[in-house]
Amino acid sequence: MSEPVAVLGVGQTTYKRRHPESSAADLIWAAAEEALADAGLGIDAVDVIIAGVAPDALAGENCVEKTAIFGTGKPFLRVNTGGVTGSSTAFAGASYVASGRARAALVVSLERMGQASTSQRVFNTIFDPVYEKDFPLTTITMAALRASMLMRVYGYSERDWAEIAARNYRHALRNPLAHLHLEVTPEDVLDSPLLAWPIHRLEACPMSEGACALVLGGRDLAAGRNAAWIQGMASTSDSYAMGDRIRRPEGSLVDLLSLQRSAVRAYADAGVSDPRKEFGVVELYSPFSSAEAMTYPALGFCAPLDGPRFIQEQQEDPSLPVFNPSGGPQAANPVSATAMVRIAECALQVRGLAGDRQVADVRRAVATGQGGATQFSTVCVLGTQTP
Repeated sequence: MSEPVAVLGVGQTTYKRRHPESSAADLIWAAAEEALADAGLGIDAVDVIIAGVAPDALAGENCVEKTAIFGTGKPFLRVNTGGVTGSSTAFAGASYVASGRARAALVVSLERMGQASTSQRVFNTIFDPVYEKDFPLTTITMAALRASMLMRVYGYSERDWAEIAARNYRHALRNPLAHLHLEVTPEDVLDSPLLAWPIHRLEACPMSEGACALVLGGRDLAAGRNAAWIQGMASTSDSYAMGDRIRRPEGSLVDLLSLQRSAVRAYADAGVSDPRKEFGVVELYSPFSSAEAMTYPALGFCAPLDGPRFIQEQQEDPSLPVFNPSGGPQAANPVSATAMVRIAECALQVRGLAGDRQVADVRRAVATGQGGATQFSTVCVLGTQTP
């Protein structure tokens, strides 16, 4: 990037199953106005507005952003890349600032799936329609397939998934914006009903609504402000057919090759050599606790065979990063916005503004995004220093 880019402002609504009291415009501007106020800027300072909204069918409304952005007089575009819509939107805004086309960009992501009656049917159309339709795969059975592969290939257990889930719920208790606030132990997770073996209900994310917004700016606007600098960002795509990724030598279905490649590129831009030591916080787009375990080796925190041991290390080694201090997607998963929420939470941590969920002395944080059948992967490194 020719011009360094910083997150100057963050805004979020609460996340819950439905927001029947609010229109799409209400949610978008609640988050946007909070982000602008945090940045100390008015809408007149914004040169471009970018909205991230996943398929209209999820929201039960055609072009949910049209009433919200109408009348601003600003250049506008919409981004839709499935589960990574939020991070793709942030990356698009960062590109405007980095290229010099905008001094400030307002990026916002919205999820309205609570208004639709067919959201799960929409999710279940992301798989190959010819070769994989007869399984039949759903988002839940896809997660179960991968979790069982992780157990067979790398030695994870159901208890490992329960430990991750319980930790995420524990963190969410300190996040007033989270959809779920539950006192959950690993035993509670294992006692919850099975959705598809080995996935228990309390290992899975909720269906959430809400909006998230960021104000992005360059060096001149960041001067004198408490900013979180984007030190590295990368996005990688892969085959969406699950069968194509099961046995390939460069990375199987559970090795998250696209996330690994994004991490390598983003770390190189940011100058990260040891993620275990250099990150204070890690915010992961992992809608199932088993999906979180897949990210550990892809992001360089451990070798694939050491994944089960790394789960225990997180509980015993205070020098390791804190994973999902917000509670992560298991506590709130507004799909179109979730990947932006990860960036927003990292920006708040770097700026020391995360409230009760603040981790001490965070100098660097990393946020991930996963979309589709995890064929889209993003990594964003944020820090206190200008890249």
